[in-house]
Amino acid sequence: MRYCIDTSCLIAAWEERYPIDHFPKFWALLEAAMTARKICALIAVHDETEKKSKELHDWLGNREGLFVDLNEDMETGVKVILAKHPRPVMEKRQRFAADPFIIAVAKLRRLTVVTEEKPTGGLNRPNIPDLCADGRSYINLLQLIRAENWVIS
Repeated sequence: MRYCIDTSCLIAAWEERYPIDHFPKFWALLEAAMTARKICALIAVHDETEKKSKELHDWLGNREGLFVDLNEDMETGVKVILAKHPRPVMEKRQRFAADPFIIAVAKLRRLTVVTEEKPTGGLNRPNIPDLCADGRSYINLLQLIRAENWVIS
């Protein structure tokens, strides 16, 4: 399986669940998956991390092979998503800015989205799982660890 990772996962891992000083193996496994191009992210995800954690932002910036460049097909995919669900970019908070792009990239590349966001069950304030309901699968961080059989000790 291959993945497109969301900001919420990276922040949750870095700040709350797997701080690098206590779980270096987790970050080594994540980096290996990034280097092998099993996990990708958008540059917008990198931009979003800067507001939450300068250390994570710097760490991500040094990861080879992580970030994908947007292309015309991805932009078309975003337009399709926004035609159905315009709310993700209409919110005042910028945390939604990357969401439609993450889903478009995942769809085009047949990737599974990794997010810690929970579905809202409605389209008034949709999260990634709500937008993935259109046929793109998503998992959370723990499910990624299990799917990849990572053992963190």
